[in-house]
Amino acid sequence: MTESDSHEPFPADKRERLVNIFYPKRASFIFYYVFGTVVFIVGLGFMTITSYGGLGGNIISWSISAGAMVFGILLVAWAESRRWFTLYIITTWNVRVRKGVFSRKTKRIFYDEIAILHCSGPPDERKVGMGDVEIFTSEDDEAPALVFDGVHNPDGVREIISRFIQTIPDPLPWGHLDRS
Repeated sequence: MTESDSHEPFPADKRERLVNIFYPKRASFIFYYVFGTVVFIVGLGFMTITSYGGLGGNIISWSISAGAMVFGILLVAWAESRRWFTLYIITTWNVRVRKGVFSRKTKRIFYDEIAILHCSGPPDERKVGMGDVEIFTSEDDEAPALVFDGVHNPDGVREIISRFIQTIPDPLPWGHLDRS
């Protein structure tokens, strides 16, 4: 092993490290869970009434009730998969939002690009400790560049990001990366 082989290609203190991964709270999808469950129960009740001869046991009534049950199950599964496959990632270099089941799309913003951090959310969500963290890259922007939607303790998440912004090293460890 030569002298040049023993050096790391990138110093350990300059590497990007994972800080935390957040998921949206289930409460942010509560409408889909409740609606899907109600549709399933209505379909199940309709199927039960039809099987006991209350509505006539023809193929149309069976199909409608089975369709309602399947739709309710699919709605709850869709909400859960959407929640499970949305990641809010904080690293030592940037913040990222990764969405998608089959075609994952990741949007990242480095800490030196962040201009404003803002927590928002309806008062009823804020009471249960949930809300949105909006990240703006310019003070003139109307829409945020990234949104951590429906996270637990949005003020704490905003504080973590703002501390990383305050401690940006000089020179930037991510200066060698293409930001496009």
